[in-house]
Amino acid sequence: MTKEGALREVALIVNAHSRRGKRLFEAAREGLVARGFTVNAAHAVRHPRHLGMVLNQLIADGHPLIAVGGGDGTLASAAGRMANKPVVMGLLPLGTANSFARSLNIEPELDAALDVIAQGDIAAVDVISIGDTHFLNSATIGVPARIAEDIPSGLKRVFGRFGYLGYGLVKFLKMQPFTAHFRIDGQADVVAQVLEIRIGSGPFVGGLRVIHGADPQSRDVVVQLVTGRYAAALAQVWARNLAGWRPARGSIREFRAAAFSLSCTPEQPISVDGETGTCTPVAVHVAAGALRICVPKGSDAASREAADTVVDGL
Repeated sequence: MTKEGALREVALIVNAHSRRGKRLFEAAREGLVARGFTVNAAHAVRHPRHLGMVLNQLIADGHPLIAVGGGDGTLASAAGRMANKPVVMGLLPLGTANSFARSLNIEPELDAALDVIAQGDIAAVDVISIGDTHFLNSATIGVPARIAEDIPSGLKRVFGRFGYLGYGLVKFLKMQPFTAHFRIDGQADVVAQVLEIRIGSGPFVGGLRVIHGADPQSRDVVVQLVTGRYAAALAQVWARNLAGWRPARGSIREFRAAAFSLSCTPEQPISVDGETGTCTPVAVHVAAGALRICVPKGSDAASREAADTVVDGL
């Protein structure tokens, strides 16, 4: 879907509490003006709990294009509010991992993202509801959820993605298997003992390409179950992910679905695009094509799949 020429007016909202948001807010506004946009509203929101209120007002005011800056959690929260509305999201990846931007082949740098808003296409991507919240890229149960629960904010702010990954190594030592139960309409239930669950609308988790075949325009999600009884099995899967290899045969069970319910024994916390607060049991539903968003010119599911050149180290 190509960009409408009329979208040369924009509203800007940035999570100024994020790692890069406060520093890059003015640069984003100046960059939009330099690319020929009229910036009709600009908000640097320092308290994340206020961001939804400000965004709701921007949508109600009828801005046709809203550039949203922040990490994956900020973008997912915004998507839940912008879904099925007559508005286009411009994506400014200002977080740590920037997994959703990577899933759309948007370089996680401000100038590159601004160029996409100015020169790219408009695509309809999926928004996934999980419990009472939403995600654009992924929800995970296991190490990423345990990291998101209690990672020191200073570690993430100072060391960024490497701090995130390093802290994850500590969490491997404490992981225990649990039982997952998926109920899918029209299919047999899936019950398995697992060490981790990854639910992906995009392939990236923590900035790493992990869920191959997942795409924001696929109209479903890929569910990966990391099976095994010991943390060593999970560590092996993540080691291959870090190396850029696909998991070894037998280490992951995988299926696709557009809607399902999930319960775990014992109950488990869920990291939803890097944010905490959601736990099992939950219902998951894909709202197909619910969000209109700026993407690189010519980008679609087929081109992104073709660009996946990760070595299959089986």
